[in-house]
Amino acid sequence: MKYNNLPDINSIKSSSDFDYLKKLAIENNFFKHLNKYAVPTLNLSKIKNFIIACIEELEVKTKLTSKPYRIIIDPTNACNLGCPLCPTGLGQSQRTKGVLKFDDFKKIIDEAEEYCIEVHLYNWGEPTLNKNLVEMLKYAKSKNIWTRISSNLSLKYKGDYVEKLIKSGLSLLHVDIDGIDQDVYSKYRRKGDLNIVIENLKKIAEIKKQNSLKEPIIELAMLAMKQNEHQHVDFFKFAKQFSADEINIDKIQHNPNMDEDWLPENKDLIYKTYEGGKANSNSSNEEEIKQCHWPWSGIVINWDGGTNPCCIIDDPKSDFGNAIKNSIDKIWNSPEYISSRSEFGDKKEITKNTICNVCKNQTHSKRLSRVSKSFAIKL
Repeated sequence: MKYNNLPDINSIKSSSDFDYLKKLAIENNFFKHLNKYAVPTLNLSKIKNFIIACIEELEVKTKLTSKPYRIIIDPTNACNLGCPLCPTGLGQSQRTKGVLKFDDFKKIIDEAEEYCIEVHLYNWGEPTLNKNLVEMLKYAKSKNIWTRISSNLSLKYKGDYVEKLIKSGLSLLHVDIDGIDQDVYSKYRRKGDLNIVIENLKKIAEIKKQNSLKEPIIELAMLAMKQNEHQHVDFFKFAKQFSADEINIDKIQHNPNMDEDWLPENKDLIYKTYEGGKANSNSSNEEEIKQCHWPWSGIVINWDGGTNPCCIIDDPKSDFGNAIKNSIDKIWNSPEYISSRSEFGDKKEITKNTICNVCKNQTHSKRLSRVSKSFAIKL
């Protein structure tokens, strides 16, 4: 892609023209890096940081003046399901189980509010198991931060919890429903109850309707797998009954060293970085070098503050620091991050052999170490 009219970073820092900066981001297709629903939340300080981050990524800068505009914060790494491609579902995660404290969440948000555009409150667990989730969402909303959670919704919530969740200021609720009957659904969402999911979705649709709520955006998805492939067409009809705003058939990530027969027959629904796949992938094959987007855009903070450079890692030994004990600023330009970014440049600043230097954005490679049978990688 040809990039248009990109000024130097100092010019962006000194600009007070929001409309000009937005036009610049549109002309250069930078908004492809954001959820489309998050774009309206941008203000001057956030769009300046965002554009600078995009330029520093293009220039493969290793020490950044920009900050992460997307932060993944895991409210808990506990889950009620037993999904067989997830380290949590397999019971194989090496990180101690725990729950993020509200004060720790507040500390992170207070630090990041000037530059963070999106906060995703989930990673290796079921976020609604954290009793403070609603308060966290309210706090993020008060700081004009767009929020997204991914929930299995396969829990019987007490009292008016669902209503509080939907009225919390949550921006987008994502739910994976990998089968439209219990038999197919439970093949992957083990221990899950589709009827509970359906009842919760009906309740959410009714709450939104009664209160004329535009948010949260309801995004329902089916991960394309061999066992649900025959239900893909009907899934769209199924999802519409809950007034879903977005309905998707998504592609799975799996452990390429395990022949578990999860991948669908349709090669267009398999990432091309897996054997036989045809779908576009942000990952690279082993014979190519493709710059990873994560070291310039986002950061993952686990419930205990342990910080990872991307969401496919489940390994406390791969942490780049602790965002509760230290500042994001310090971690963001740490030797670990500089080494990781240098992997995609001239490599002269690699002083640490980080998980990024091992992965090299080849996230679907058979050579990478995995957590048990899961897709998660580790050192």
